[in-house]
Amino acid sequence: MAKRLSVLIFSRDDAAKAIALAKDIYEIADEIVLIDSSMKTIHSKLVSAKARMGLAKLRIYYAIPLGYPDPLRMWALKKCTNGWVMLLDTDERLSPALKSDLHKIINKAGSQALSIRRYEEVGRGFRGSFTNWQTRLFKKGSVTFKGIIHEEPAINGHIEKITGSEYYIDHVAELRGNAAFGYSNMEKFLRMSYKDYNLRLIDYFYKVTVPDRQDRAGAGGASLKTLLTLYEKLGLKHAGEEASHFDYFMFYYLMAVAMYLKKRRISGVFSGLVDAGKALAKVKAWQREEDATESFEISKILYKEGLIKFLELDKDSTIKWLNKRYSAQRGGIGLLIGLLKLRYERGKRWME
Repeated sequence: MAKRLSVLIFSRDDAAKAIALAKDIYEIADEIVLIDSSMKTIHSKLVSAKARMGLAKLRIYYAIPLGYPDPLRMWALKKCTNGWVMLLDTDERLSPALKSDLHKIINKAGSQALSIRRYEEVGRGFRGSFTNWQTRLFKKGSVTFKGIIHEEPAINGHIEKITGSEYYIDHVAELRGNAAFGYSNMEKFLRMSYKDYNLRLIDYFYKVTVPDRQDRAGAGGASLKTLLTLYEKLGLKHAGEEASHFDYFMFYYLMAVAMYLKKRRISGVFSGLVDAGKALAKVKAWQREEDATESFEISKILYKEGLIKFLELDKDSTIKWLNKRYSAQRGGIGLLIGLLKLRYERGKRWME
């Protein structure tokens, strides 16, 4: 039996791009689930466009904007009715070969998830060489998202790479909107204890290598874990204490250099020092804020159990409560930060 596919899309105030993507993948999708967080006038345009164009496969749901789509992903997955789900952004397009062969690839898959190469800097007539691997195609019941910005899903099972050079996703420059939506305001909840520091480095290693299982990263992953553990023991570090300024600097430096090298810019070995210095300055600023202790404790909770679980954002009842209570507000990162603080201060009775 052929495996059926749901395509999951998130949009905010970009009705034209959301509809354009839906039309682009309409023939290959058995169902398109669009989670829209637009202002009411734009949301109405989406609903009208669906009816006018006869897009019967397209199902539109509203959720108040929380600044970026990741906190809504587990709730959105529950709206998908098929066994396989592909996650796409409105500024992304599948290569012709990937669109043509997608169902064949799914039907032959012997794993729970598939990673696809994405070209990061695609412009008019230009694709460049900068790519990374993203796990965007997976069995619905095998995936977990925590709700952290730009996270890769946790897969319970095997992961395969779609390796053919003709199979890829384009990240199209002219389709991009204001993607930031105040991301920087959420960064203070990315402060790291040493336990979180280790997890983030290992997670990044997984993104680069894409192991066949996330719980089995091979010799490289095992060596990295050993080195991190040894460093902490020799330095008398405690898992729950915040990383030192030196360790923050090294973390951001390694991330910056890795990105520059992926872009084939050797100068990044030096440019990364500047980037890491700026990132460290932000950390020091967060640590001086009045709520610094609270934000660090929330950071640890988010790494441990995830933002989605902490705020119960996988439940219909929570989304309905948020839509009703905050319908008169614009929502966004400010609302999300307020909810995190409310949940931390009030505990599980935070919605009462």
